[in-house]
Amino acid sequence: MIKVKLFAFTLVLCVLANISTISAKAVDTPDQTAKSFYVWYLAELNKDKFPIDRKQTMNKSISKRLSHWVYSPAYEEYGADYFIDAQDYDENWQVATTKAVIKGNKATFKLLLAAPRSKPSKFKQTLRIKMVKEGGTWKIDSVNNRELSA
Repeated sequence: MIKVKLFAFTLVLCVLANISTISAKAVDTPDQTAKSFYVWYLAELNKDKFPIDRKQTMNKSISKRLSHWVYSPAYEEYGADYFIDAQDYDENWQVATTKAVIKGNKATFKLLLAAPRSKPSKFKQTLRIKMVKEGGTWKIDSVNNRELSA
């Protein structure tokens, strides 16, 4: 009886370990990583907060190259929000992505910011996202191919 209980317990642990591994891999795709970032980013904007003020959180999702530019005087003079490529946003925006095309440690895809049909919308925004893999993590490296000069 003890062997059966031990076997059942071991089996449950194996199943739980596999589920957490599968879940981690699903979020580890470049498009899902960017989607998670944008959901957070828009939520911060909707709370009247400035996401770039949270440098540690931002740096978990953006490349070192992009971080260097975002936290330079050049970004302050940019005149728009780089991550939504606009000066304004719609508080009803939701995030959707196309499937990423991955080549080595680089990935590209489109990200759509749009309100659901049931909500009134000012506008929508389609962004071309480029990501790089740094330290085993996908990070945003470019939005709409904007040149960065610090």
